[in-house]
Amino acid sequence: MPAGYGATVRVTGGFGRLEDFRERVRWLLVRDPDCDPYTEHHAGGVLEYRFEIVNGIPFPSLVEASAEFPEMRIEVQWRRGADSGGAAIQNGRMVEKWRGERPPA
Repeated sequence: MPAGYGATVRVTGGFGRLEDFRERVRWLLVRDPDCDPYTEHHAGGVLEYRFEIVNGIPFPSLVEASAEFPEMRIEVQWRRGADSGGAAIQNGRMVEKWRGERPPA
């Protein structure tokens, strides 16, 4: 993939379970041989992962974790040059998808 292809994964919900979710995602990503390097960020009840994509967005790991923590909402926003889009996952399935910048809530 060309330089500048990245994704931000933002996790919200599940008050009191964010740390459990974080540990599960970490376990899944460590075992994913195609997982690209990422950084993890925490702020005010939100967990965020930032990926510089080479192999692809780790959707299988995110969907699996989502199914185990159905109260969590996972929003994935990606960009590749001028192109962008995203999807929301909840309870192990995609519940929303968009092209371009995320529409206002």
